[in-house]
Amino acid sequence: MIERPISVLVYAFNEEDKADQLLKALKDLDRRGIFDILNAAVLVTQEDGQFRLRETEDVDARRGALFGAVVGGLVGLLGGPAGVIVGAAAGAATGGVAAHRIDMGFSEEYLREIQTSLEPGSSALIALVEHEWVDRVIEELEQYEGRLFRQAIQADIAAQLAASQSSQEAQE
Repeated sequence: MIERPISVLVYAFNEEDKADQLLKALKDLDRRGIFDILNAAVLVTQEDGQFRLRETEDVDARRGALFGAVVGGLVGLLGGPAGVIVGAAAGAATGGVAAHRIDMGFSEEYLREIQTSLEPGSSALIALVEHEWVDRVIEELEQYEGRLFRQAIQADIAAQLAASQSSQEAQE
């Protein structure tokens, strides 16, 4: 159960290796107790068009649905306003259902959708952070000069999204 407000941060870069550098910095700061990162993933579209995903941990179906919905909407920002709606819907639908099969709750189709949003030679870091840590995380990572997309989710809304997804899974 999600009990506190959370935020999803997406840092997009025009370089393939920047998001990996940012993930290493996040992990180091998390280990040192400066803040707590609930989960993070690096998405890369290489110059040759190949797509790569690297994550910090597996998630359960509830967190997968929430993470998928929010990240879908944020990644949709890379494709313009219409992409936000389509991305959020696709993310929520695939996030929870596929969590047991694919780490981070993304289906193959959803990963391809994200890939088309990232230009070749670019990368993005997606981090799920408890809201209390967001300003500290942003402050620590400003040096990376990526494009920041931020979405706060209140605890009650996050819990409703997770409950809704759980109820859909129970019916399947």
